[in-house]
Amino acid sequence: MTPPLDAISARARVLSLIAVILAAFGVGIAFGVGVPLASLTFEAWQQPKWLIGVLGAIPSVAVLLTLPFAPKITARYGAVPLILSGCAIASLGFVALYFFQTPAAWLIIRFIMSAGLTLPWLIGETWINTLAGDDSRGRVISIYAISFFAGFAIGPLLLQAIGIDGWMAFAAGAAGTFFSAIPIAWAARIAPDLTHNEETIGIWQALRLSPLGYLGGLLGGIAEMSSFSLLANVGIAANLSQEQALWLLSLLTIGGGLIQLAVGWLADKVSRQRVMLFLCLSFIILTALLPWAFGLGAPAQVLSFILGGVVLGFYTVALAVVGDEVSARDLASANAAFLIMFQLGGIIGPAVTGLAMEFNPIWGYVISLCCMMALGALLVGRWRTKNVA
Repeated sequence: MTPPLDAISARARVLSLIAVILAAFGVGIAFGVGVPLASLTFEAWQQPKWLIGVLGAIPSVAVLLTLPFAPKITARYGAVPLILSGCAIASLGFVALYFFQTPAAWLIIRFIMSAGLTLPWLIGETWINTLAGDDSRGRVISIYAISFFAGFAIGPLLLQAIGIDGWMAFAAGAAGTFFSAIPIAWAARIAPDLTHNEETIGIWQALRLSPLGYLGGLLGGIAEMSSFSLLANVGIAANLSQEQALWLLSLLTIGGGLIQLAVGWLADKVSRQRVMLFLCLSFIILTALLPWAFGLGAPAQVLSFILGGVVLGFYTVALAVVGDEVSARDLASANAAFLIMFQLGGIIGPAVTGLAMEFNPIWGYVISLCCMMALGALLVGRWRTKNVA
């Protein structure tokens, strides 16, 4: 189990957690603007569905390729400088998207932006898991997730208000990443010292430390990236307007945030394996109901809200499992391994789902995701958590 850091007082630990939680809000705004802005712009450019799926997978590819180097870089330079650098790269990326509006340029820019955001993402997770207590880890991570998804929920709402044309959408994304840097700079003196992890194990060794946690990360990546990249497109295929489709995406993110505290509480009170299995089955049922709900208005909105809580729940529960099972010394590498699995899911999910949508834009989405999650449920039922001495 992860011990408390004696070098940080209880008050400083709370303030440090607040800072990284606030930073997650700004990063969430950037993602909430960037993901639908990219997919809907490609839709407006009349790009094929498979290429929109590739665009949805590009951030995961970038993060996946960057992660193996991130723990060593963090150990050398520390948390704060790298988070600030990643935020700067993402902000400049939004500016570049505005000035270079071609499909090829956007694929490249989205790759670079996502590589930069790897740093605040990985370090933010390690920051949280390092400072959170074992008896409250699920709830602390859920609050962190709520902050991120509150920002993510604002993104589609901003796009509804300002549209995807013109400079304002790109300015909103850049402002979100700039905002996330402010609390991190403020908390520089009370940030956890991650440089002591320089002798930690490698990423590939870390992949053996928490099988159930990493499986949850994989399933979370499939569910999350597929839903946020393609749900709006599925709504449009079901004859919803762009505004209606964006509203469902907003409800997905709002539900993801508001339901997480309950998920985190449950994960602290009940077997986390059982909670993860419950999430798998719930995702299958809710996704299967989507085609029926799209034509009914309010049921589609309720369904999207609940589905959001399930989608983000994988991340909350799986990250808590990793924090339980891995010692403090190996936590940076373990979190990087967790994100590798999450990003693999983020590649597999949108790519497979986007290809299936070529055959049928609604049922291809539903059937492909339900099949992948059913396989995940079978594996979750077989694996067990383990304790750390």
